[in-house]
Amino acid sequence: MPKLVRHVVEAVERESPAYRSVLSGPEGVGIRIGIEGAISAFLDGAEAGVHPSADAGELWQRLGESEFQAGRELEGLRAAFRTGSRALWREAAGVLAAAGMATELILAVAEGIFLYTDELAADVVEGYLRARSDEAGELERRRRRVIALLTDPGGVDLDALARAAALARWPVPRSIAALVPAAGSAGAVSRRIGADTLVGADGDGVFLLVPDPDGPGRRALLARALAGELGALGPTVETLAALRSLCWSRRLLDLIASGRVRGPWGYGPGADGLGPDPGAGRAPAGGLIAVEDHLGDLIVLGDADLADALVQRRLGPLAGLPAAERERLEETLAAWLAHQRHTPSVAAALHVHPQTVRYRIAKLRGLLGGALDDPGARLELEMALRARAGGPGA
Repeated sequence: MPKLVRHVVEAVERESPAYRSVLSGPEGVGIRIGIEGAISAFLDGAEAGVHPSADAGELWQRLGESEFQAGRELEGLRAAFRTGSRALWREAAGVLAAAGMATELILAVAEGIFLYTDELAADVVEGYLRARSDEAGELERRRRRVIALLTDPGGVDLDALARAAALARWPVPRSIAALVPAAGSAGAVSRRIGADTLVGADGDGVFLLVPDPDGPGRRALLARALAGELGALGPTVETLAALRSLCWSRRLLDLIASGRVRGPWGYGPGADGLGPDPGAGRAPAGGLIAVEDHLGDLIVLGDADLADALVQRRLGPLAGLPAAERERLEETLAAWLAHQRHTPSVAAALHVHPQTVRYRIAKLRGLLGGALDDPGARLELEMALRARAGGPGA
């Protein structure tokens, strides 16, 4: 037995440099005990005509766990195990031949040794992968704790966040933004972005917290990660304000789903309320839509009741007109405001004669009174027109 163990250890030290210092140190004691236990279990089983004891397999599972915890690679572990198995067979073959055993019996022992060492190798890998899975699960649990702290409506506990982030191996960034995929495929999107992205979920659905969202190439990376699916990116905020970014990105998605804001494809939603309308035009490669590009929409449409009240106050005088005439006047008013009341530019934009523009503006003055000449009222008219355009049935 000591000779067999020595030959196995020497072969591994010779062919697997990563294990040379391991086998000569304190860790090597446990591995040597495992080798001796495996050989003993094999010999006892062969003598009794039964499968070797499962105790050796359990020991190698624990050794596999130890290898992961020591930070060694699985492929290196497998290679060392194959080297040890071959060394064991070479030494065993010499012993059997010297004892005068028949060739067919030596071959039977060889088959038994390799079948058994394959089983032990599977036990090692199982222990290694189990330890890796356990660590990944624990890390995920710790990251969920970080997410819970960052999105706590009651505010962020700085000390608790620092402790949780350290345990989760998540470096706290200076800035962050929430990304909400409309299709709810946050896990797949996260894998395409990078390891520092946090994936969370609450009663309103899944979301991602993206560190350093304004870094070089970051916006393009997020668009590619969505793989053409619709996703709303909240504004970049200080990390402690992550909840604010999340709330805004969800609000924008709600407005897109309701048809009150156009999606990233430049037109309204399709039949599912989220994707593009196939008949409306060609969609770009990505479906990323940023809150910062729709701040005006969020302000005007953020409160539907207030938006309706504004429409009623400023555009109410047009409500009694026939629909076609009302639409022409609102279109003219929008162009007149956009082109700073310059009649030739308005006429060119609408493809009508300047005199037609003057006629319509005169009618609007009669309906809206002095609102066209008051700067504050003109601002409210622009907001009302935007709210009307994004309102139900627009």
